[in-house]
Amino acid sequence: MTKKTYRITKYNPKSRNEEGHYLDNSEWTAISDIGKVKYKNISYEEYEKVETAYVKSIKLILAEKKITNLKVDSFYLHSTSKDFENYKKDNRLKNLEVDFEKEIKTIKNGDVLDLNQIDKFIRLVLRETMQMDLITHELKIEFGYDYYMYVECQVLDNNTIDMIHQINMFVE
Repeated sequence: MTKKTYRITKYNPKSRNEEGHYLDNSEWTAISDIGKVKYKNISYEEYEKVETAYVKSIKLILAEKKITNLKVDSFYLHSTSKDFENYKKDNRLKNLEVDFEKEIKTIKNGDVLDLNQIDKFIRLVLRETMQMDLITHELKIEFGYDYYMYVECQVLDNNTIDMIHQINMFVE
């Protein structure tokens, strides 16, 4: 069977034009949009609720595919130890326990992450502290700009897609 790529996002497809472009310019696209008037003054709590939905979406897919760990691929760390200290001060790392020296500085392509680590690293990618893909032979997860996430795998079960929709995420 061939693999299919799913775009899984918080963006309602009804707000797209014929070319697939998202039309709502007031929709936030990054953690740095928290509190900005242009983006409806999104709160940290609202942001985190959506971020958690992204993590849950991945966990639902991993459960369906019976995958318990993923490999780091295309890793790029664009933040320093000093950046992480600033992220702690400006709340970018709120509700995340991160040890830069032990967890971040040492990570490299090929490292295997278990389910607990996957949760944390998805959040770190979504919070724009680093970039990586997560892969196995059966699946690939990529994160794009503006809070886009792509999952390449065998066809997803309709029950999994329904559960993802129930947490206010859209599978396209």
